[in-house]
Amino acid sequence: MVIAANLDSVGTERRARSGALSEVVRVVRWYFERAYGAWDGLVPFYCDRETVGWFAVPPRSLAEGTEEAVFRLFVLVSMYQALRDEVIRKRQRGLRRSEVRVLGDLRAVRRAIFKHDCPALASPNAFESDCDVWKDGGAVDCARCPGARCHVKDATAAFNRMGDMGKLPSSAWLRLWKEGGSQKILADVCRQERRPTRRADLLVERYGSVYRVGRKLATMFVSALSTPALAPGLTPWFPEVDGNELVVVDTNVARAVDDLRPAGESKTYDARASWIREQAARIDLREFRDDLPRYSPRLVQQALYAFCSKSNRLARKDRCVTASHLCSDCAPTLCPLAGMSAPRKARRTATSAEATGRCGGSNGRRSGCSVGGDSLDEPARGAPGNVRAGPVGGRQPQQTPRQVKRATEQTSLAESVGEGDEAGRL
Repeated sequence: MVIAANLDSVGTERRARSGALSEVVRVVRWYFERAYGAWDGLVPFYCDRETVGWFAVPPRSLAEGTEEAVFRLFVLVSMYQALRDEVIRKRQRGLRRSEVRVLGDLRAVRRAIFKHDCPALASPNAFESDCDVWKDGGAVDCARCPGARCHVKDATAAFNRMGDMGKLPSSAWLRLWKEGGSQKILADVCRQERRPTRRADLLVERYGSVYRVGRKLATMFVSALSTPALAPGLTPWFPEVDGNELVVVDTNVARAVDDLRPAGESKTYDARASWIREQAARIDLREFRDDLPRYSPRLVQQALYAFCSKSNRLARKDRCVTASHLCSDCAPTLCPLAGMSAPRKARRTATSAEATGRCGGSNGRRSGCSVGGDSLDEPARGAPGNVRAGPVGGRQPQQTPRQVKRATEQTSLAESVGEGDEAGRL
């Protein structure tokens, strides 16, 4: 759904003096003053070798939109399922070059599919229904060709997650790249639809058809290639495709929307995305930076994600982590750090710094934009439902009203969005 930006001459700040819009404006201001350009908007994380290891997409190839770069980006982004971003990035950094080739090298995946005589590789539908690869601890095999060497089994071992995740790269090739790849899909969509924002929606549908991907991950992927403010100079599909009106609804964003809307509102993906578009239509982003578009729900959603992700703010040593009181410009309804006492903040900061050092090398550097969030929006195509982790033990501080509200809505949120970054922990 497209919502036109309807802005009068009165500034965003003056219109948003109270209520939900006021909270969103505070978050957007925080994002462009504190995170954008420092955490986001410079080198995107998926192009940074220190962040994702051998999985890093070469910036020049990405800017040109080569098939190899687009395929690698698609597989890389699709790994961000059900776990915190930092956990997945650590795993990506830990992959050997040979393991990354099995997962994200277009030519290697194509050669492996052509060489293997398994009948399940005859078509995408046959592959997704008949390939029964499984993982049990460190053992990976299948019932169809037990004991046989197979690139799908190698991919499953490299992913080191649920057994069927190893099917994702082969499903992508069979379903999308076998018949021409991203350039052909882009050309088909451009012939079918004249509006750049609608083209983005159609591309999300196409890429969301891959096994274990779904709407949220496909939206992350398409917006990374078509929203210039997220990755300046590295969005080869723009302006033919405009991803500014896309919205990624992850666990953090869903919670933010539910906290700001009246009780009883629909908690579907579409309802939450529509609410963000409605708020974005009332915010002129050019008031925060003159190089931004006036209307971009994707950037407003990115601000909500960056602000509401406690684990990412701890990992980046956000200055609010060590603050002893609320910031003057805080959005207390949404701030994940507002309910933490100063001593607890200090402990969490030390723990996060230690973990970041282990994950990111000697300086624990982080760079670039996270194009999405930390959970599945829904069980992805072909995927089983997620298993929720138990609560963290230990003595808990007195709960804020926001935390009480979240606790009462936890079950419905998990059912509609899925578990991930902060699920069950905020």
